[in-house]
Amino acid sequence: MLKPGDARQRAAGRGDRWLRRLAMRDSLIVAGCVVAAGEFAAYYSARVITWAVMTDELQTTKLATSIAETGSLVPRIHGRYYAALSQLYPLLLAPFYGLLTSPAAVTAAHVLNPFLLASAAWPAYLLARSLTGSRVAASVAALLTAFTPWLVLSTTLLTENAAYPAFVWALFLCHRAIADPSAKRDVGALAALLVAFLARTQFLVLALALPLSLLGHELTFTALGVEGNTRWLRLRSRARRALSSHPALFSVYAAAGLTAAGLAAVGSLGSVVGNYAVPFRGDLLPPGIWHSAAVHLDYVVIGGGVLPFLLAASWALTSAVRAEGRGAHAFAWLLLILVPVLTFEAASFDLRFTPNAFIQDRYLFYLTPLFAVATGAALVQRAHTRARALVALTVGAIFAWLAGLAAYGDHLIIFWASPASAFHPAIVTAAAWLHLSDQWFIRAIVLALALVAVLVTWPRLTRPRVALASAMLIAAFGAFEAGYVFERFAEPALTVIRPHLDRRDWIDAAMPSGSSVALVPSPLESSTYWWEAEYWNKDVDRVLRVEGGPTFTPFPMDDVSVDFRAGTLLGAQPSDFLVVATTETRFHLAEAGARTADVTPLRLVRPTKRYRLEWSTQGVSADGWTTPDENARLRFSGNGHLMKRALVVVLSAAREAPKPIRFTLAGGRSIRRGSVDPGGARPPVQLDVCVPASGHTDVVMTTSGEARVPDGRVLALHFDSIEAPAVGRCRSA
Repeated sequence: MLKPGDARQRAAGRGDRWLRRLAMRDSLIVAGCVVAAGEFAAYYSARVITWAVMTDELQTTKLATSIAETGSLVPRIHGRYYAALSQLYPLLLAPFYGLLTSPAAVTAAHVLNPFLLASAAWPAYLLARSLTGSRVAASVAALLTAFTPWLVLSTTLLTENAAYPAFVWALFLCHRAIADPSAKRDVGALAALLVAFLARTQFLVLALALPLSLLGHELTFTALGVEGNTRWLRLRSRARRALSSHPALFSVYAAAGLTAAGLAAVGSLGSVVGNYAVPFRGDLLPPGIWHSAAVHLDYVVIGGGVLPFLLAASWALTSAVRAEGRGAHAFAWLLLILVPVLTFEAASFDLRFTPNAFIQDRYLFYLTPLFAVATGAALVQRAHTRARALVALTVGAIFAWLAGLAAYGDHLIIFWASPASAFHPAIVTAAAWLHLSDQWFIRAIVLALALVAVLVTWPRLTRPRVALASAMLIAAFGAFEAGYVFERFAEPALTVIRPHLDRRDWIDAAMPSGSSVALVPSPLESSTYWWEAEYWNKDVDRVLRVEGGPTFTPFPMDDVSVDFRAGTLLGAQPSDFLVVATTETRFHLAEAGARTADVTPLRLVRPTKRYRLEWSTQGVSADGWTTPDENARLRFSGNGHLMKRALVVVLSAAREAPKPIRFTLAGGRSIRRGSVDPGGARPPVQLDVCVPASGHTDVVMTTSGEARVPDGRVLALHFDSIEAPAVGRCRSA
């Protein structure tokens, strides 16, 4: 005979199995979204064989390599602390850089990126499910979060790939802490905020949005009467309740506030955000901020298909006033605070720091999951439909006006910085086909979609099939946008290898294991060569800056100078191998043994101890120019053997020169004279030079004539190249 306790246990067992089946079904739904979106984007990103944006991607590779080699999360580049605090993405890539060659690690990262981005569907699904209790709403949120035009970012090694899912997880955990307070959930929200900050410093604003959303929710939810109260409570009582409900959260915030005050007192507050201290200072609301914010929002909303924004706005605005429960009300407040905060943050940064105030919608696409979750709720909840319809039409009319403020056909397209705006050529084409201006075409689309927003939320149409069909259409549009940008911009730019590289990691391939290589950048060669030398080679871990010259990266460097008298590079000597330009005109290193590798236009050499020089120049600029008021001097230093060198120089003149520039090249008993036509180059000039075993000998070049170039400098002649191979021994010193 069955006892009552046994019956309860069996019932509990059946309930557990039912919950497990539900959990498995949920997992399959979200996994399907992640895999589908990831596979779609990986088809393109896995074929990428170069970089899109420097020096951001180079920074990622250096940080990942540092983590792999040291096992430390302290950000280091070139052996020194570098205050790039967004370490989450480099941490995820570190295993690749620890186990693979750099080219293979980059390919692995490009395969991982689409699935990282699409994995944001997991927390979006959980958030929508907790709001509505509906699997349909959660599926809508997952679809719209995974399939976006910003999948194109998977072709880059930018922090957005990890920041996107980190942001949604933080959103989910912050919402849980607001909607159902407990010490455990407060700690979870704080941990999520920390991870989001380590994913991207930009998310410091999340720490501001959380308490504002919490207070807004607590101060208005009770007053709305949704908990049965019919009288307004005093604001002080409600604020006290909010504080008492989150002791752990506000204790940490109080401690953080005191710490921030202490750091500000000693002038070290900027260390909290590392290299991004400057963007958080100064005029945070510069002139033009309102217009820029409107255009930023335009790009993201249009890139997301407009309809999610309209549905989210109508749902959030009505839920903030007529909430059905704590969860919906809390998320409505999060959305209504985060949308303007993130929008103005992105607009402020672009206005102040992006060249020509270029709109980078990659800074704002984090609004997508906010709209996606609210869209899922709007499509399944039947409450307040008339109010939501009115709000949707009103918001649609306002946004139709805002959409006219943006340009869609006459702006620069940089696909990795603004994937949504890279789709604008398709919009322009469609508008032209309909004989409409870009703005009026967009306005018509917005108004039409406002009517669609009313229809799909009408009580008789608020059904699972309608919700899923709407979400699938929006997701298909997002995938189409991504495919358009992949095909038209990303693939042509990123799947063709640089013609000068037979092997991208040529330095690592030529080096003994565990070697250290330093770049010695020269302005005579394009920055691209120096970037790629470091990007593709893990052994390149130092940079030498000669006489304060350019290094083409913001990373730590070692300063050296040419000791003209002693014939050495004076300063740090951190590496046994150096990479120099074949056209270097400031000096030429004496090499210890045979040349290690030579990949035009860069040369990998093993210098002698003390970085001894075969020759060096004086009166020659870092980019190879001489001036009319100073003679150029080439000094050849002895190396213990009397020898003869065949000096061969190629000279050129600026096109701005009014007449040919004459020169005299004299050294020892030899002398050469000639002239160089404006904008032309003279055939090689050769002069034999005897170099003593010790000491030095000089070759002096004098010029007659000048040219004022566009940068304001007055110049004489340019050394296109200097070669001085040893050709035997001299008869006498």
